[in-house]
Amino acid sequence: MTADDTRAVGGPALALVHTELSTLVTALWFEIDHGDGSAASGFFTTDAELTFSRRTFRGTDEINGVYGDRAARGPRVSRHLMSNFHVLRHETGLVEAVSALVLYAQDGEPPVPTAAPVLVADVFDRFVRVGGPDGEDRRWLIAARRIENRFLVPGDVLAVPTE
Repeated sequence: MTADDTRAVGGPALALVHTELSTLVTALWFEIDHGDGSAASGFFTTDAELTFSRRTFRGTDEINGVYGDRAARGPRVSRHLMSNFHVLRHETGLVEAVSALVLYAQDGEPPVPTAAPVLVADVFDRFVRVGGPDGEDRRWLIAARRIENRFLVPGDVLAVPTE
């Protein structure tokens, strides 16, 4: 960590990064809830890793496959509620963060009956800044995401493979 990064950890630069990244994460969850995840891979680097429990998908092709398989099962109502976004590590061009995820989800058309979330999890993300000098806008993407289940509804089947 450079001296500039150390100053940024408690300053306005961290607040800006926090806002940018929490906005990116909520936009990804919105895409999954309202677009069946068909554009979810656009939030990840081409070589990203996405881990659900003990199952890891590598690269945007496999990530597209996860959400394509989910959509092929038919209609599903989901709401991914993200909170407690916290930056764990902040360096130039690299940020590691954790957030809490509460998921309400069920197959079918809305409205669907449900009383409890199907999942409460910690989501660990590693973000990298991409783009650069060739004129491409610099932006943050997810290089690695790991979802660690903390609570699951017994017997419920999640829409994505976890094993």
